[in-house]
Amino acid sequence: MKKVLIAALVFLVSCKSTEYINRFAKSATTGTIEISRASLSFGSICQLYDPAALARFTDTSLYTAAKRPTVQCIEFRKADSLTKLINETLVNYFSLLQSVSDKKLLAYNATDLVNSLAVIQPQVLPALALTDEKISAIKVLLNTVLNEPIKWYRHKKLVTTMKQNDSVLARVLSAYSFILDSALSGEISQAKENYTSFVYAPLYGWSKTPVEKVMINQQYSQFMTSLEVEKDKISKSVRLLSIIRKDHHLLAFGKPPEGFAYTEKEIDQDIVIINKMINELMQLIK
Repeated sequence: MKKVLIAALVFLVSCKSTEYINRFAKSATTGTIEISRASLSFGSICQLYDPAALARFTDTSLYTAAKRPTVQCIEFRKADSLTKLINETLVNYFSLLQSVSDKKLLAYNATDLVNSLAVIQPQVLPALALTDEKISAIKVLLNTVLNEPIKWYRHKKLVTTMKQNDSVLARVLSAYSFILDSALSGEISQAKENYTSFVYAPLYGWSKTPVEKVMINQQYSQFMTSLEVEKDKISKSVRLLSIIRKDHHLLAFGKPPEGFAYTEKEIDQDIVIINKMINELMQLIK
């Protein structure tokens, strides 16, 4: 009897864990998608970074305007390709976790079959004597027998998969964070400096009236504000990736000696934070 109770408790916890994996994976999938949408591309930065591109802001010559140099940005486009690959890999991984942890995914749904029997049996098969109570019992029994063991197996396989991939995921998330927080953020800072040197300073120096100077300052302020928004997106994205990394490890390995109770509380809190940050990112994208 004791063994049965222990097995039942383990089973209940495992099902609960599967639900938490599903909730986490759903938020992580949405989060990584929004990070991709929110991030300014390296190619876009190149247009603000390259002096030849910036020269267009100050060049009023019709002849030169007709022969504006093409900014290649080849290395920047390579960086964008790598960033896109990393993001798509993360989205696919978390989507997989979400799908496999969905308790409805492998459920055997006998509703249509049983309902059909219920309709035809009074006329065609009256000997079955399927009352509403019996029909309901059949549904419950079928779903219990066919789905519950699958959930138990699915949980064990899920956790094993997450354990196997946890260290790899950590490295991928670390690389993604570095690209956003160091490389991309650094290029934004350089773009701000270049804009100040190659655009703002010459235009302000050439402006002759107070009205012109006000307009140049407004342009400058808008440009700098737009890049600060990009940095804010990066900051939120990096924090989001950090929480995702922590929660994946927690769901894979638990938190001894507190066990699942600690994990449950931590995941609950973090999902609220993740969803809040997703909403904030979506607002900044608009």
